[in-house]
Amino acid sequence: MAYIDQLLGRGEQIIYIARQHLFVLIANILAELTLIAVLVAAGVASNWAFSTNTTPLIGSLTASSLILLLCVVISVIVMISGFMDYLRWTTEQYVITDRRVIQVRGIVNKRVIDSSLEKINDVELRQTLIGRMMNFGTVEILTASDDAINVMDRIEGPLEFKKAMLDAKHNHERGYGYLDPQSYQSPQQRPSMSAGDIQRTLEELAALRERGILSTDEFEAKKKELLSRI
Repeated sequence: MAYIDQLLGRGEQIIYIARQHLFVLIANILAELTLIAVLVAAGVASNWAFSTNTTPLIGSLTASSLILLLCVVISVIVMISGFMDYLRWTTEQYVITDRRVIQVRGIVNKRVIDSSLEKINDVELRQTLIGRMMNFGTVEILTASDDAINVMDRIEGPLEFKKAMLDAKHNHERGYGYLDPQSYQSPQQRPSMSAGDIQRTLEELAALRERGILSTDEFEAKKKELLSRI
């Protein structure tokens, strides 16, 4: 079972999953590979520059050997850092459910940040020129508490993520979507609706189905439930 599945409540459904753009991982790895190349060049250059100096500095290590050893050690550390960057990229997720927005971080030690849909006040989207070209950006969620900010840094498809989140919030407030609280009520408990209200709601549900937010089965189930109120 995936870690995100363990975080879901009973009946909670995942709507959208995003992660940092692949460009972010590639940029980090390229920077680390460049550093390794510089270290290798420095090690080779120092070995050539001090090749005539055979006086040991530490034990039996000469100056050239010591510099070369340091370059190798630092290169190994940088390689490990690159591997950790890859693990962080694969494990970090930004998830929208029909109840909340979840941010999962950490490889071994996990950090989970939740923002309930009904408590989301404002959403800020930032994209640089490169971000618009490569389709990544940063999304900030401001909840009911002014100090509570959930930041999704340089995620892939930020416009789609924001749109899916606002649609989920709208559906949650209107009482339909993946989880419909009225579906747990008996027909006698459900409020009556006019034919016009039912038609407008069905049109909205059809639009959600066309956009892939609702499945065909979910649409038909909701349609049947609405028509039973006539």
